[in-house]
Amino acid sequence: MQGETLAVPHSFGMSPPKFVPPPGATDCHHHIFDPRFPRPNGRQGIWGTVSDYRLLLRRLGLSRSVITSPQSYGFDNSCLVDALDNLGPTTRGVAAVKLDVSDEELARLHAQGVRGIRLYLIGDAPTPPEQFAAYAERIAPLGWHIQMVAVQGDALVSAESALARLPCTLVIDHFGYVAQPEGIRHPSMSTLRRLLDTGRVYVKLSAPYITSRVGPPDYADVDEVATELVRHAPERMLWGTDWPHPLVTTEPKPDDALMLDRLSLWAPSEMLRNQILVVNPTRVYWMS
Repeated sequence: MQGETLAVPHSFGMSPPKFVPPPGATDCHHHIFDPRFPRPNGRQGIWGTVSDYRLLLRRLGLSRSVITSPQSYGFDNSCLVDALDNLGPTTRGVAAVKLDVSDEELARLHAQGVRGIRLYLIGDAPTPPEQFAAYAERIAPLGWHIQMVAVQGDALVSAESALARLPCTLVIDHFGYVAQPEGIRHPSMSTLRRLLDTGRVYVKLSAPYITSRVGPPDYADVDEVATELVRHAPERMLWGTDWPHPLVTTEPKPDDALMLDRLSLWAPSEMLRNQILVVNPTRVYWMS
């Protein structure tokens, strides 16, 4: 779809992307924060509602999306489920659940459009890598995947052996958190290559500002990592905005159209962009 020129909350600029995304193009990583669903324990943060996000879809010319449960909502998926109800079948979700979640709750979430769970190696509620297999067993009957937040590239390196043995699909957030300025020379890059070579691991090309040292507007020091990941395994790359960019605490917020256009540098052919924006998301989120 052709993008539109319009203002979107928490997204700098108004211009659409320079290239027209293919039909079915998917934002594989964004959040919804709705004041109707306050964060637990009085936590504060920005709000980014379904109505706001629909504007971003129009500006970028995207057809589908994947809502990721943010850490600030803990294990409360109420906002996620409400957003899935509102956005409909062109949207899938990644939920946060405890290991002892009931089968009935997993089935309910599946019916709502959830297709994966998000686990953290580091954070407020980290999961030891050795426990990932127990989660994989719980979600196996539904064909779900585990989406993993490493936070630091070194944490990914330490967890490699446990992750490589997982029987389910694993999706790794945000370029695998490959540290800058080392980039492709950091040990986590070799870990990512080996995990991708298992055939069960995907990496999200999202939120370059997390590891970038040079900063906005284009976070260019991440280009080398992104280009190498696409070169190594284009059939297991996913792209996402990370809107409304909760980790960017200063203005301006990232320009999401510019971030989408950056994909043209990392994946210079139309075939590669179609693979990353349409084919791969269909396989991960719409086949079960």
